[in-house]
Amino acid sequence: MEFKFEITEEDYLQFNLYHSENSPSQKKLVRVLRWVIPIVFASIIYYVGTAVFHQPSLYWLIISLLFSGAWIIWYPRFYKKQLKKQVSKMLSEGDNSALFGEKTMVIEGNEIKVFDKYASTTVVKENIKAINYYDDMIIIYLSSITAQIIPTRNLVKDEQKQLITYLDQLVEKG
Repeated sequence: MEFKFEITEEDYLQFNLYHSENSPSQKKLVRVLRWVIPIVFASIIYYVGTAVFHQPSLYWLIISLLFSGAWIIWYPRFYKKQLKKQVSKMLSEGDNSALFGEKTMVIEGNEIKVFDKYASTTVVKENIKAINYYDDMIIIYLSSITAQIIPTRNLVKDEQKQLITYLDQLVEKG
């Protein structure tokens, strides 16, 4: 089986978003930042308003709760935006042409070969740690931080189904 696809910077950004959503350490970090920061700052806001400025505690309680609520609702969007910005910045720091562009995937037996004009990679089924399927891409994890990204926009529906079926069978055999 042979499949041709193209990886763009947007695919790489989307992969990083998917990875951060599924990474246990990133989930924990986001959870802590989403819930602990508003509690700490709400307490500080309340204290400063009531103890330092000597204003009504109900007034500062409402302000603290509004701040906390806004942060809890807004933070996940802020985090995704910052992650995209950070990854884009890292990508612009050097030549990443080997990451992007047209690639060809050849599946033979228990091996998956991916090559382009810069390099080729061979993956045996024993090295596949996990496979995640999304509407716009398939991600084959080779380790917790290394993966092969396959955007599905370049695949015809039949090719996509065939690839998913093969990958599922490959992982089940392993």
